Amino acid sequence: MKFLIWLSGDCSNVDEVVSAIRTGDNEVAILLVQDGVFLADKGCEHSKNLADLNVPVFASKNHVEERGIGKRLVVDAKLVDYPEIVDLVMEQYDKVVSV
Repeated sequence: MKFLIWLSGDCSNVDEVVSAIRTGDNEVAILLVQDGVFLADKGCEHSKNLADLNVPVFASKNHVEERGIGKRLVVDAKLVDYPEIVDLVMEQYDKVVSV
């Protein structure tokens, strides 16, 4: 099963959530929205944890641009716009977990 973690705020324990979902041979990806995009910012002390998870990371392009951190991302996050976010949630992943 494919899980998408919808992360909209500060979540320093995202690694625990990913580990729990991975049990049972599940696929996991992370979608950063709103202030959750700061987790991929080089100024965030937890950004290394995100990079070490080795999962696909998507980030809302609008939210990254609104916060002015587009050139500060330490994770190879794919920037997605609203129609792509809808596609991720409705078509590409079986379950969405909001954290």
